[in-house]
Amino acid sequence: MVGNDLLGYLRHLRTRLTFIGQHAELWSLDGMAVSPENETAPEVVFMPRTNPLPEDPSSGLDRYVLEQGLDDRVVAIIAPDRRGDGYGLSRHRDHPRLDFTRIAHEPDVHFAHLRGFVAKTSATDPLRLRELLTLAAG
Repeated sequence: MVGNDLLGYLRHLRTRLTFIGQHAELWSLDGMAVSPENETAPEVVFMPRTNPLPEDPSSGLDRYVLEQGLDDRVVAIIAPDRRGDGYGLSRHRDHPRLDFTRIAHEPDVHFAHLRGFVAKTSATDPLRLRELLTLAAG
């Protein structure tokens, strides 16, 4: 039974990673300064809302970043909020370049964790989401 569970998990993960590869977008945050240790602009993985929406829209995104060799460039992940029409914004691997407490008072931000690692917004326009990220970068 354990073996079947592991095989099922691996099949589901592979399917999910393929799905992410077909739909996810990689955004360059041109407005953020390049860090000395990294000569490329910080990037964000954006998972657009799909129909049907997966049960857990953010599932597998971290693994996708690792699998694609983007771990040293990605600073944030944006995924559809499963509880509403907006999006969840999160720091990738708790990257220090973003602090979502900086956007806590924006009218379309409904939650920003006190430690600044995650925020929820009703914004759905990619331009607004980019603006929120720029504000979070300070």
